Amino acid sequence: MTPQEELRNLLEHLFYTSPAYNSLTQMLLILPQRAKKLLEMYPELMEYEEEIMQLFSLEYTEKGFIRTSYYEGVALGAHLAGLYATLFKTLANPKRRSLLLKLAGLSEEEFKEIDPLRAWIEVSLEYLAKSNKDALKLLDIIVDRLAGKELEKYVSWEEIRAGNMENIEALREILRNFRLLLYESSSGIYRKECPLLLEAYSDLRRKLKELLR
Repeated sequence: MTPQEELRNLLEHLFYTSPAYNSLTQMLLILPQRAKKLLEMYPELMEYEEEIMQLFSLEYTEKGFIRTSYYEGVALGAHLAGLYATLFKTLANPKRRSLLLKLAGLSEEEFKEIDPLRAWIEVSLEYLAKSNKDALKLLDIIVDRLAGKELEKYVSWEEIRAGNMENIEALREILRNFRLLLYESSSGIYRKECPLLLEAYSDLRRKLKELLR
């Protein structure tokens, strides 16, 4: 098997075990969440709440949230969530994405079939369209404000607040939990930290608009 085939094989396996298709990795990726919310989203998994929390090194916070923990030696949950969080950041970076596809011998069109970030964005948009449309409205504002800007350019949260949206802090935390924003700063959001702005995902930007109609 050639290096290109090995890399494509790895990408295919990451795709099929990604949060878009695997409820366990999905739940781990979007933590922390309230236990009640997780019960609504994953009733079958939460039947085994105690076992899952032990196996994946999860813990309760004082406010009743379930989160991944690094305190135990294995910390399987944190590492699985971290794997996909890092993979998504890699795929959201145009230079790293281009290098990855070049090494795998894949075009963007071919990669559509096994792109774990694309699959996850689609699932997230559909879910939030039903559960929290305001979060998608905020995402749409961010996309519009950042469209056409260079990767290192950003828009401040104050500028976004000027759009008269309420509860921005809570909504942007939802977008962050779903990895629709990869931001690290509390002052603003850079174009490179919004995966939906990748040219390869122009069709998903149109889907966002459609979901908000």
